Amino acid sequence: MNNPSNILIDGSKFGVDWLKIYWYGALIVLGVIIAYVLCSHEAKRRGYHKDCVIDLCLICVPLGAIFARIYYILFSLDAFIRPGMSFGETVWGMINIRDGGLAIYGAIIGGVIGMLIYSRIKKMHFLSLTDLVLPTVALAQAIGRWGNFFNQEAYGRVISEGFPPYFPLAVKIDECHQACCAGLPSNLGNIHYATFFYESCWCLLIFAVLWFFVRKHTKNRGDITMTYLIMYGFERMIVEGLRTDSLMLGSIRVSQLLSALLVIFGMAFLITRTVLEKKRGHAVWPVEEAYYGSKPECAKREDNAEEESFSESGEPIESESENEASEADSMAGNGEDSI
Repeated sequence: MNNPSNILIDGSKFGVDWLKIYWYGALIVLGVIIAYVLCSHEAKRRGYHKDCVIDLCLICVPLGAIFARIYYILFSLDAFIRPGMSFGETVWGMINIRDGGLAIYGAIIGGVIGMLIYSRIKKMHFLSLTDLVLPTVALAQAIGRWGNFFNQEAYGRVISEGFPPYFPLAVKIDECHQACCAGLPSNLGNIHYATFFYESCWCLLIFAVLWFFVRKHTKNRGDITMTYLIMYGFERMIVEGLRTDSLMLGSIRVSQLLSALLVIFGMAFLITRTVLEKKRGHAVWPVEEAYYGSKPECAKREDNAEEESFSESGEPIESESENEASEADSMAGNGEDSI
């Protein structure tokens, strides 16, 4: 039956005949928009400049997309550089992202580089920016992972007996192109672990923990960032072991290796800072200092007032009220002597 409305809903795409939109791209854009709204709310609460989040988006989003592609290419060179391919074919294959090939860790690396650049330009605390952004990044990841469902990618091994073969814990793949299906009688319609769903749920949990708990109770800058690294790294180490399309470095799954390093780094950071705080007897990088690239105007006025209360020789200058009090005491003393 013909579709008189010409509306397209076809697996990985939707739209109309003249405008086909991929679910993957649409969900990524949706995640970015929601992250922007929440970041703007948090930046206002912290007292950042009103254009801070817009500036971060203009820097971090493009860098995230570029590095997501670079990361994927670096660990999939065999797919882009093959015997008989011309230079033009190789270059086109590398820049043609419509055929897939973006890595979330590359996007995170690109975003971190963008925040580092912005923090240097604006003279802001780097960890304050990562604390601001990473909770919403986790939420954007939870949303974007559903693009893998529509693309039928990022799934796990074929389901073994005893595991519920039901969506969303499992997913039916129309045609499997991964090595896990190589020895099966048919590559069509097999049931696989829905690893995209596992990661989406975990990222949603990370967002909830960071946004509703850590963000409201943190005392040091970097707490949110390190909690994200530890929680996401822990999950990715496990789920990556179920996937069949991992980027490899020899016989090592790159994402598993990087995830382990992130967990170790995050834990080492928190332990080291705790030891330093006990040794010094005060907080290291407290939140109050983290929310401003430079001191707020009210703090600057207080500092100026304190500076003006001292003479050039370093001696404190008595205020008018203090002078009047001293004169009154003097007069009272003289009066007692005259009686």
